[in-house]
Amino acid sequence: MLKKLIVVTGLWLVSNSANASQIVRLQVEQHADVYHVYVEMNIDAPAERVREILTDYEGLQRLSQTITSSRVIDSADNRAVRVLTRFEKCVLFFCMSLHKVEDISEDLDGRLIVSMVPDASSFRSGQSSWEVQSTINGSRVIHQASLEPDIRLPAWMGRSIMKNTLRQEIEESFENLECLSRKECQAQPEVHPAQEQDLDDDIWDS
Repeated sequence: MLKKLIVVTGLWLVSNSANASQIVRLQVEQHADVYHVYVEMNIDAPAERVREILTDYEGLQRLSQTITSSRVIDSADNRAVRVLTRFEKCVLFFCMSLHKVEDISEDLDGRLIVSMVPDASSFRSGQSSWEVQSTINGSRVIHQASLEPDIRLPAWMGRSIMKNTLRQEIEESFENLECLSRKECQAQPEVHPAQEQDLDDDIWDS
């Protein structure tokens, strides 16, 4: 059993070291109903280009297939915006349609600070930050987040399933972030207007 574990661990390390996304650290933990995430990743692209992708709030669906749409619904100035994001995710035969409204601002150090608006979201709470540092070979992205979903999960969906699902979503998003930053991704199909339901009124009336 120990030998098998060592082999599997070794294969995981080899596959991730060969992965262009160069994820340095990925940690997903759960305490009570709150999920905590910490990610560090090196990207072979200028920091300015990475920030351009992260702040394209009308095109966040390019980062993950889970995200169905995103839009800026309020903007006080160039340094603070309110963004509505809708996404869908299926785990086995259980599917979730969620949305979140977040206030995004930039602090004095250039970090993006994200605060959830719980009354307008499918989450009880949430906050995160994005930091993009310039390096010799490109840039390093540091992302921290805590999320508390406001949904009732089926009994069979244990913590390990949710944590693994969240980990997979993070890996996909960061791989797409590098692909887009290096301009190596193919253009994603645009969402037809008829496919988007304008739920803004429903969200604010709820």
